[in-house]
Amino acid sequence: MENLVNRLEKKGWKNKEIINTVNIIRKAKHNKTQENLFLEKRIYWILLVIIIAANFAISVALIPILMALKGIFLYFIIITLGIAFGLLFELVIRSIEHLEKQHHQLLAVLIPLIALANAFVISNISNNLSLTLGFANAHNPASIAIVYAASFVLPYIVYRFVFKIEYYAKG
Repeated sequence: MENLVNRLEKKGWKNKEIINTVNIIRKAKHNKTQENLFLEKRIYWILLVIIIAANFAISVALIPILMALKGIFLYFIIITLGIAFGLLFELVIRSIEHLEKQHHQLLAVLIPLIALANAFVISNISNNLSLTLGFANAHNPASIAIVYAASFVLPYIVYRFVFKIEYYAKG
């Protein structure tokens, strides 16, 4: 709540308005149903599993692209996919209001590592499949993984460090 109070003071709200707003929010939090509290406590972990699964699905979808393309076109597609799904991830994380700083820090480290590992494994699988089918289109798995993971975290970096948007409670 302290973060909210500070933001409202910076916007020029009067002390009485801030107190009323904080009281309304506290009352709303106090009156939540058991089902709502249950979901709030688990949404973070559910989201984490969904993001991991989505990253894996994106990586699997890259196999035909990795087999068919090379050079600048391949990296353009990988960067585009990474940024698009990174924006989606950023939007989802930003919309969960009750996440605190430690939640965001864990997600900011864990998700790019998972994206990096997925892209590396899928790139290796694509290379092996290409060789098996007789295509001469092998790629460096490390560079594919690094490009994808870097483009995936780019939206987070832009929101957090360029726009300096802090959407989590101080914790």
